[in-house]
Amino acid sequence: MTHQQRTHRDVKVGVSYFGVRNPRHVAEDLKAMSDAGIDFVVHTFSENDAEFYLETMKEIVELTHRFGLEAYIDPWGVAGVFGGEAYSKFVALNHDALQRYNDGQSAAAACPNNPKTLDFVKSWIRKAAEIGGDVIFFDEPHFAHARGGWSCVCDHCKRKFESIFGYEMPSVLNEDVERFRLESIRDFLKQLAGYAKEFGMRTAVCMLPRTSELHFWREIFALPELDIVGTDPYWTGIGLHGKEVYDHVLNFTKLVVELADGLGKEAQIWIQMFKIGDGDEDDIKEAVRAAVDGGARNIAAWSYMATGYMSYIRCERPDVAWSRFIESVYEIKRTENKIVEKEKGLLS
Repeated sequence: MTHQQRTHRDVKVGVSYFGVRNPRHVAEDLKAMSDAGIDFVVHTFSENDAEFYLETMKEIVELTHRFGLEAYIDPWGVAGVFGGEAYSKFVALNHDALQRYNDGQSAAAACPNNPKTLDFVKSWIRKAAEIGGDVIFFDEPHFAHARGGWSCVCDHCKRKFESIFGYEMPSVLNEDVERFRLESIRDFLKQLAGYAKEFGMRTAVCMLPRTSELHFWREIFALPELDIVGTDPYWTGIGLHGKEVYDHVLNFTKLVVELADGLGKEAQIWIQMFKIGDGDEDDIKEAVRAAVDGGARNIAAWSYMATGYMSYIRCERPDVAWSRFIESVYEIKRTENKIVEKEKGLLS
């Protein structure tokens, strides 16, 4: 099989979806996604959803399957450890589980080394299984890093650090502390992904595209409990346009695909579809083209309808941005179908 065939064949396209909990309206959106060639939906499943919309989310996942779509479930903002704009009730009620910055102040996020955090996220996984999720999508697991400081220096982290490195955790961010933080995320994911496997679900992780952490991706991606590995090389925050977007996404895609192929994993690349300015919508097509050219067969966008319903991060012209993405999906599917037909001898 040629490189071109390998990069296009069996491409799956997904999109994240949130903000709508009325099944009647969700059904309309899911039909539109299916008609547009979308293969899977990443449903955000916040602590609020798990507590107040559990049966509704079960119905929404059933609708997702009814329209022939796969259902990823995202711990959106859960415990403050994963990405997302959702608030965490667990963080508000469990101050003893919070991360602590190196200046001693508490972060608005729970510590992945705290057993209470692990138990809570496992309870979330049980609910994700209950609503019928196919894939658990661990979205941007991270330590808090803000206010000019870093985390975490809680008692659990201090004890674990000293047991590994043989000396007291310093108040400065040295190489050992950086490695400790990444190993902690790896160990956290290993336990959670392994737990999700007990319920028959596949698992995916999206790592933040931080260049300082790229050397450690292999160790995280290599976890046998993870099936799908990827990143989200968004570009507006670093001021890229046009060819710069293509090169930026291509470089990260090649890195993820190389690692994933070597580990026998599925590579996933996320396309930015929020905060896209007026006139910059073609950057979306550049990004999709780069992901495909780089070898990714699992491509997803954040989020549905170019996030037009979330004023905080919506694109300036959501309808145009969404159209650019759907045009890209059409091109991917058309190319894929031609390759499959040619392999079957239906085309000359």
